[in-house]
Amino acid sequence: MTWRPIRNRSFAGMLGQQELAYVLQHDGQTNWKWMVSGCNGTVRYDFQSADTLDEAKAAVQESVERWFRQAGLLAEEPAR
Repeated sequence: MTWRPIRNRSFAGMLGQQELAYVLQHDGQTNWKWMVSGCNGTVRYDFQSADTLDEAKAAVQESVERWFRQAGLLAEEPAR
């Protein structure tokens, strides 16, 4: 997944040319909001919160990978 800036303090998570997720920080706020949209063909607008940009991006990555694993497109993670 790559990240493309879409405006001030907002990023789109891209898989190829497809936008799968959004991370943004509203003016005057210190935390970041993130959401995944479009992995399973649906559009969702329920944002989650993260304290930092890196945490938000990591949460998006984990969420996308979880969906791809559930869809059988990624191998299951080995048990730890």
